[in-house]
Amino acid sequence: MPPTREQLDAARQEVAALDAERTALVEERRRLQRVLGEQAGKSVMSLAKVEKTNGTPSFVAGVRLLQRVHRRAANPAHGIDGAGAIFADPARTEEFVRSHGVPATVAPAAGPGTGALVVIHAFHGVVGLVELRQGDRVRHLDPAGEDPGDIRPAATYDPEFPAPASLSTLCSWSVTLSSHISRPYVQLIWVEAHDGPVLVAVDVDPERIPVLQPEWDLRLGSLFDSAHARMLLQPYRAGALANRVPGGTFRPEETR
Repeated sequence: MPPTREQLDAARQEVAALDAERTALVEERRRLQRVLGEQAGKSVMSLAKVEKTNGTPSFVAGVRLLQRVHRRAANPAHGIDGAGAIFADPARTEEFVRSHGVPATVAPAAGPGTGALVVIHAFHGVVGLVELRQGDRVRHLDPAGEDPGDIRPAATYDPEFPAPASLSTLCSWSVTLSSHISRPYVQLIWVEAHDGPVLVAVDVDPERIPVLQPEWDLRLGSLFDSAHARMLLQPYRAGALANRVPGGTFRPEETR
């Protein structure tokens, strides 16, 4: 049945309201760029520096912002810390896994098994979300193994997607591995083969970042910010961050 005139009018009004909201947000962002630019001695602050200055944690914004930092490296795929080079090499990945006492098989191509991927979204030693994925079917679990429901609007949610029997083990191994990786957020991708769990990939620069409902974007954004702070604690204590000018502030050119 085609939509009624009333439904079409309501849809047009909703689109117009969203357009007006977007316009207002763009104007507010531009205002912030001018205000922050004046504070830094510039006419306007760059867009990238405004995205994370509203004080509200955001999973997607935080991950994308740090990705842009690492992609300024001489080899963007490797990143500033070189982690991308390690985990692009299966032999070096297996060496890393073994060095931290994780007995999992490492194989870039998933072996025979269920075919379903288990993606652990880990934040430097903390599991924030478990994603079960096969084809266009997706289900999410929180760190306790509970299903939070359909929290990812753009994905096909399947509440009957079975959780792997080894889920607690995969989470434990992911905690161990992610705590020794120099990124605040990584995706550890597993599959259950007939002879046990297989680590398919450690993705330190994932293209596929789940866009979740605002509550979960805030929740994982808080985990991202906390993980980033924990990563900086050791170099801070060692004095590696003590490159400030007198007065304790950074010069604007140092933050580009």
